[in-house]
Amino acid sequence: MNFLPTYNSTFQVIATFVIFIVGDLALFLSIMICLLLAHFILETGRVARMHLLVTPSLAVQVPSLARK
Repeated sequence: MNFLPTYNSTFQVIATFVIFIVGDLALFLSIMICLLLAHFILETGRVARMHLLVTPSLAVQVPSLARK
């Protein structure tokens, strides 16, 4: 397999280009995954905050039920 790069430098250029494209795709996918995780964490926090704001009476009633 070592004879291909030494035989013609075109193979080295093609291999470099393919590695560059694969690296860019991996970087793009990792950035997109991180952005999706950040968005998921943000939306989860919003839902939790809205749940606490909408139902404060339930949060107050839970300790009173535990005493009975």
